[in-house]
Amino acid sequence: MRRANCTFLDTRRRRAFTALEALTAAAILAILTAATSGALVAGRAQSQLARDTLSASFLAQAMMDEVMRLPFNDPNGYTTMGPDPPDTSRGLYNNIDDYSGYTDGNANWAGTGATSTMSDFAGNAYPASYQEFQRTVTMTAISSSPTGWGRTLNGLLVTVAVSKNGTTLIQLQRIAWQ
Repeated sequence: MRRANCTFLDTRRRRAFTALEALTAAAILAILTAATSGALVAGRAQSQLARDTLSASFLAQAMMDEVMRLPFNDPNGYTTMGPDPPDTSRGLYNNIDDYSGYTDGNANWAGTGATSTMSDFAGNAYPASYQEFQRTVTMTAISSSPTGWGRTLNGLLVTVAVSKNGTTLIQLQRIAWQ
């Protein structure tokens, strides 16, 4: 008996990706990468904002402490807001209202090109990372007549604002009573 010559065909098929499957996988990968990148960029921006806010808080508190250490009344008897002669520079300020209108730091965001070194009271410049901020001190005269006191209290609302690129990050307010 003669046997027929049979070749056995391999019934196992080799499976490969089709072009459509490869394109689908690439599209899914691109979408996932974009979503992950967006989250990373947003996280980095939040981290930078947190660092800037912390630095701004330090600068605002340092300026507020410097202002509030001074007496309310001018020892020379001046009553106008802002620096009075001869105390026209920060190191010579001798009462709270001398700081009215004081500004230091980077004002380039406003297009003025004006800058002054951000420094502490002794004139020591803060590190370079603080030099991109701007501090502004404003004063507003206030008065209050508490019930039962029989008199009016006069004071100043002291506001220290710290900004970066034109955006206010921190604003501290204190009342100095006469």
